Amino acid sequence: MMKAAIQLISQLMGACLLVALCGCRGAEDPQDAGLFSDVTASLGIDFSLVNGATGERFVNETMVGGAGWIDYDGDGWLDLYLANGHEASSVAEKPGTAGNRLYRNLSGGGFEDVTAKAGVGDRRYSNGVAVADYDNDGDQDLFVANVGRNTLYRNRGDGSFEDVTAGAGLEREGFGASATWFDYDGDEFLDLFVVRYLEYIPHLARPCVERGNRVYCHPRLFNGQADLLYRNRGDGGFEDVSRKAGLSLGGPTDGKGLGVLAADFDGDGLQDLYVANDTTANFLWRNKGDGTFVDVAYDWGVALSSSGRTQAGMGVDGADINGDGWLEIHVTNFSRETNNLFMRKAPGSYTEGIQVSRLGRSFDRLGFGTVFGDYDLDGDLDLAIANGHVDDLVEVNSRETGISYRQPPDLLINDGAGSFSSATDAGRPFEKSYVGRGLASADFDNDGDLDLLLCTIDRGAVLLRNNLNTREKTAANYLSIRLVGSSGPRDAYGSTVVVEAGGRSQLFLCQAGRSYLCSLDPRINAGLGGSVLVDKVTITWPGGRTQVLRDLPANQQLIVEEPRQ
Repeated sequence: MMKAAIQLISQLMGACLLVALCGCRGAEDPQDAGLFSDVTASLGIDFSLVNGATGERFVNETMVGGAGWIDYDGDGWLDLYLANGHEASSVAEKPGTAGNRLYRNLSGGGFEDVTAKAGVGDRRYSNGVAVADYDNDGDQDLFVANVGRNTLYRNRGDGSFEDVTAGAGLEREGFGASATWFDYDGDEFLDLFVVRYLEYIPHLARPCVERGNRVYCHPRLFNGQADLLYRNRGDGGFEDVSRKAGLSLGGPTDGKGLGVLAADFDGDGLQDLYVANDTTANFLWRNKGDGTFVDVAYDWGVALSSSGRTQAGMGVDGADINGDGWLEIHVTNFSRETNNLFMRKAPGSYTEGIQVSRLGRSFDRLGFGTVFGDYDLDGDLDLAIANGHVDDLVEVNSRETGISYRQPPDLLINDGAGSFSSATDAGRPFEKSYVGRGLASADFDNDGDLDLLLCTIDRGAVLLRNNLNTREKTAANYLSIRLVGSSGPRDAYGSTVVVEAGGRSQLFLCQAGRSYLCSLDPRINAGLGGSVLVDKVTITWPGGRTQVLRDLPANQQLIVEEPRQ
């Protein structure tokens, strides 16, 4: 019965896909010979990022640029929510006029601005976006991490949202950065973890000068701000359990967090947290299963660089890049530091693999958003990185050569064994330079390949469509899976999926909150290479229940509901 239901859903999705491919495309970028093309303007996205820069050099101006993919209307097409800054960064805690934007996906053929209609135009200084059905009512909600008061929008299910921040108990202010939803206590409701950056009030920020020029102050001049864990009570409200859980101890133990990833890093069935910190050691909070966490980052070898130094951690993502069944951790850092690739070598032990994997080219670039995905659908996970410096005067002030303010993004192709090389046909967008920040992958046109949304300070939102499955005679095989929880959270965050096809086994994590300030496509997007049949799909749901599907045809989108007890 379950198999029949899954097949029916996939047939319906396939019909929608056919419509999208045949008649719903926007105008093509004439420079789309490569894998990716810029379709921002042709698909109706006209978003400009406002950071409030006036020359006074407030730190928050350098960190903006978040986004979230959300199917807010439940039509099967991912819509796009873009976080905006503020016209006056020195008073960022007060509402401005720029506002965040929500774009409705018109079946893959364009986007319509529905911000006003939906009621989600938050006008605070916004950074991170976290998407989840936190109340398990069947539609996705929005959390926005701001400088000042955060915002929680509850989806009413009629195309509009309600600001429920005050009633939910989420009004605590601070320098919000990334956020993620995860069920840390196994009560079937998604809890909220908010990464915070600096103890910092813009209008009291100290002036910093270098070579006679006003510059952005180094984060070492500020104290870190404690991250927040909110337990979902299941009644629409949340309880701040940060101290009770051991995640907010105060003083020098607090990091300067920017990126976060929730995942089961030790295989015990519990959701842990990895936090990328700027100029302080990164955290790996292991879930002890009793409501508390312990930082094991030093013990496990994922706190510092291979030389034992703190770095400027920005974004983070995790994936099984070599088929060993365990998650590797990629962290983006400052220029002249190189990014990190922590590879698991034994239970509770990681080693730095950045050089072995040939990812060391990040030395001259300053990375922010980072997203693993099988962009060429060959059956292994590649890596995309958004780059851009924080100092717009770096080319004037820097004593080192080879570092620029605007930097091209990276598309790095996996050889199947965890070694990467630059894509040779990434397309014109990867030849251009941006002040990149957030990076969020999604199959927005439902054609089976992963597209990218790049957030930039200089160009706003840049939508990059993957052309792999739109080129004639070059279509690649894939399997897309959307998980729907029944006994656990509806979004099924925390599930893992193993896809076996063509003699290869791939591990995927169901978690939208990743990268830098972003929420990604929550679906499992598996490339299959030349395989037209998936031998086996093993789903481990939150709570440990396992479901197995066999002999699935390729090139379909499945919606799989968790079996009820």
